[in-house]
Amino acid sequence: MSESMASKREPVVAIIGYGTGGVNAAIALRTSGYQGTITVFSNVDTLPYSPILTSYYASGEKTLEQCFPWSAEELAELSLDVHSNAEVLKLDVANHAISTAEGTFPYTKCVIATGSTPMCYGFPKVEGKGGYEPIVLRTLENAERLKGVLNDDSCERVLVSGASMVALKTLEACLNRGKRVTLVGMNPHVLDFNALPESAERFERGLLGYGVELRLGQTISAVKRIQRQETARNGRDWQLEVTFSNGDVDYFDEISVSHGMKSNLDFVEPGSLEIDRALVVDEYMRTSDPDVYAAGDVVQALELISGQKRIVGIWKNAAVQGACAGKAIAAELAGKEPSPEDAYKGSISMNTIAVKDILFISSGTMEITPNRTLEIREDDDMTVLYIFEEAEEGDRRLVGFNLVCDHSEEGSPAYDTGAMLTLRIESKAATKPA
Repeated sequence: MSESMASKREPVVAIIGYGTGGVNAAIALRTSGYQGTITVFSNVDTLPYSPILTSYYASGEKTLEQCFPWSAEELAELSLDVHSNAEVLKLDVANHAISTAEGTFPYTKCVIATGSTPMCYGFPKVEGKGGYEPIVLRTLENAERLKGVLNDDSCERVLVSGASMVALKTLEACLNRGKRVTLVGMNPHVLDFNALPESAERFERGLLGYGVELRLGQTISAVKRIQRQETARNGRDWQLEVTFSNGDVDYFDEISVSHGMKSNLDFVEPGSLEIDRALVVDEYMRTSDPDVYAAGDVVQALELISGQKRIVGIWKNAAVQGACAGKAIAAELAGKEPSPEDAYKGSISMNTIAVKDILFISSGTMEITPNRTLEIREDDDMTVLYIFEEAEEGDRRLVGFNLVCDHSEEGSPAYDTGAMLTLRIESKAATKPA
């Protein structure tokens, strides 16, 4: 089917992915006046849920129902044609068509909001009879497996490989269920790429205080599933023999791996859309094809500190980007130009994580360059690292910070300080001369 043939049909907006980016695109389409067909392709059969909350569900801190931001009734009001368990196999940009196992579906405009998948880069093949697949954490299915492990009395020791936010939330879930935890990471500190050494060290001291064994600057060289050395514990007659890069050997009941994320774009034909690390989009979330938009973990959009297009994979960004795409599509289908007021203004990287009572907040850049200086302010309760940039016009502006506190209490001075500093960075970055 050619583009000209597609344009003669009643408009159909296709949304690939049923997470926050996709849902907010649909909401924006409806609130902007689009009343035509919205076809949604979801690779699961549940309502849209928050991957951020899956670790809390696994550890029992939240119920399954609390993982779903929208009720069935709220979503029904959007009048969406949802195809569940419908993995998209191919996006045919030239013919405006989407292929699934169910068949081929035409579209007028399309939003890609398929999120990302956890990867196990560098994790060795497990030797031994029966094999072993490591635990990963992203989806509810992943969380169900982790929940089973945490509820298993025969599991006492867990190895967490990776030092990212996801790895640390998995670690916390294990601690909350009384497991002994070892964390191994190839970098010298935890909080990969989000923390400066001085703040990471304070966070690490907190982890040690909760009994976590840290193997930083190391990797896993080999894993073998073997018969348990001692008497079988609660029916578990096997264990995992792990050899580390420094030659040490230790034994664990389960292994969780968090070695990065990959944007879910396998269905996009090579060369059909501009892809760097993810889909490159403009200020209205349009890809290199004017009828294909994208939002969330699959896009590289404007990052305000660097002025470059980067992946900033956080929940808020996916929601804002999805809404931006929905408004732009609604305007175009009504024969109008998207409003500059609805353009994506850009974002800064920001992260907040608490492991037990240890709080870490970061925002902006962590890159120290010749025109940037680092200032550290520390007391018994909190460490704050400030990154200031000297501009050519003599201006001095805050471009990044780390905050670590030994107490994680909502509404505390630490949270207030983090919110204030983030707002300060955002306001300065938004007004930075191009």
